[in-house]
Amino acid sequence: MAQLFSKFGRLHWPLFFTTLAICIASVFFVYSATHFSEGDYHNAWKSQIFWLSVGLVAFFVLALVDYHLWIDNAWIVFLGVLLLLLAVPLIGTSALGAKRWLRFGPIAIQPSEMEKLAFILMMSWLLCKVRNRGFKICAMVIGLIALPAALILKQPDLGSASVLFPVALVMLFIAGVKKRYLAIPVLLIVAVGFYTYFGVYLHHWKIPGLHAYQMERILVFFDPSRDPLGRGWTINQSLIAIGSGSFEGKGYLQGTQNMLGFLPRNISYTDFIFAVIGEEWGFRGGALVILGISMILMICLYIGAHAEDNAGALLVTGVGTMLFTHFFVNIGMTIKLVPIT
Repeated sequence: MAQLFSKFGRLHWPLFFTTLAICIASVFFVYSATHFSEGDYHNAWKSQIFWLSVGLVAFFVLALVDYHLWIDNAWIVFLGVLLLLLAVPLIGTSALGAKRWLRFGPIAIQPSEMEKLAFILMMSWLLCKVRNRGFKICAMVIGLIALPAALILKQPDLGSASVLFPVALVMLFIAGVKKRYLAIPVLLIVAVGFYTYFGVYLHHWKIPGLHAYQMERILVFFDPSRDPLGRGWTINQSLIAIGSGSFEGKGYLQGTQNMLGFLPRNISYTDFIFAVIGEEWGFRGGALVILGISMILMICLYIGAHAEDNAGALLVTGVGTMLFTHFFVNIGMTIKLVPIT
């Protein structure tokens, strides 16, 4: 019992309570986005409470397990999740034009989400075991990314697949990989950015491997007026919702863009929840949410800098980068900072 209390005492409680506060706030945000809806959407806030409760139990269980045990067995976790990804095309369920879920009775799981954590564990294991910090380790990481990314892209789920790349890049940087090898993907990203704007947008060139609807999303990102009643509808309504919230917001449960259905029902409480927050709580509400998220990320950086070994530093860096990528993309696409994934 004394050992149990000792483990709980070593938890970073400011991180826990900051995360818990944002999770509790999320229940109210989801309720506000769906309280007027019917069917499954109306009960989305109850589902949020259920999964937060499951996550809370999982948090305390995992907090009692030495993270070295997870890293030492990372390859088992990684291969297990790969098998789930391989099962998706065979027995997965489809929704909204994508096959991403495996259903077990009333429970549906999304292996691509599990893959992100499995990938971080595998990267931590690999970077601790392999001492090379040059071309060899970079080639191994490319191979590590390739298979799960290909399986996730096939679903298709560009957003989840794209998270693996910044996670790998930052973890390689923290591990001390030679800078010239890290500069190559950074330059490629810059080149893709230029190609996307000057080639895809201005000259309508095609990006190999992307579907037509993904290409259209890129074009609409640069010019939302291109298809205002079609693919440009969501981003335009999101910008209107956030802009109409002004500084103070319209008030809780008073978001007209949301309640009148201008923000699509199926995404107002998920991908575009920040638009609901911006409309109801205004600039100060959105800024407060971003501040809370920033606190979580800063604490992750602090924990990583003070970790007792490289394994701990790599693990928390990977998780922190994954969270940052999600936050950046999900908030960024509601304010036209990044394309809708």
